[in-house]
Amino acid sequence: MPRRKDAFPMINWVYDLWLWTFSILVDLFFREVHPRGSWKIPRRGPIIFVAAPHANQFVDPLILMRVIKTEAQRRIAWLIAEKSMKRKFIGGAARLLGPVSVGRALDSTKAGAGKISLPDPKGDPLLIRGIGTNFEKQAEVGGLLVLPTVNGLAANAEIAGVHGPEEIRLKKEFKGTVALGQLTGRNTEEDGEFSNGSTRTVREGFEGSPYKTAPKVDQTEVYNAVFERLNAGGCIGIFPEGGSHDRTELLPLKGDFSMGPPNPR
Repeated sequence: MPRRKDAFPMINWVYDLWLWTFSILVDLFFREVHPRGSWKIPRRGPIIFVAAPHANQFVDPLILMRVIKTEAQRRIAWLIAEKSMKRKFIGGAARLLGPVSVGRALDSTKAGAGKISLPDPKGDPLLIRGIGTNFEKQAEVGGLLVLPTVNGLAANAEIAGVHGPEEIRLKKEFKGTVALGQLTGRNTEEDGEFSNGSTRTVREGFEGSPYKTAPKVDQTEVYNAVFERLNAGGCIGIFPEGGSHDRTELLPLKGDFSMGPPNPR
């Protein structure tokens, strides 16, 4: 039976050797690491470790791996972005640890033709109009509509329907002052309401916002790999924010992580 593209077998002695080697680096930067509540970790049976906030792509998983191995004698199979798995050093090292590769729609965005706007933000916030667009070829139901990045964040919304080359309906509306401003050309207050309460349409002369589209990603193989490892009594680890950052608060959590823990089949 051919191996699934998302499945990389975990070899225990390789995992332990890799962890011991890179733990030396942790000791160089962190004199002491004292975990709290590690006695609560079950010594057997399936576990999903959800870790946040995620400050460093390399240090965070390494410290958790060492703590879990030292305190509970368990090994973690991390969910890792497919984009990272394709990098020479990171991907090569990660493959030795038995990860589950996850394809992310936002890693496959493409610039869309023309520009978009939100013509009726109050009456119909799910309707997106295009100007010189070709949604029938560049967008798909279940895919994402992505706005330009501002302050490191890019608002996105799932596409519920494509109704011609210049009309899209969203599953959920864009929210937030930045996204509404990008789609209407108007200033908004902190709560997302327009500064001029009588104004319900785009600013006169507004030419629209550039955008990107992302395809719908079928995660069936990923869920199968996760269920397989949990059914075998293994441990799965995930950073649900979807990226590392240096903020004290959490980033918006990715919804997919909550779909992982149903009863094992």
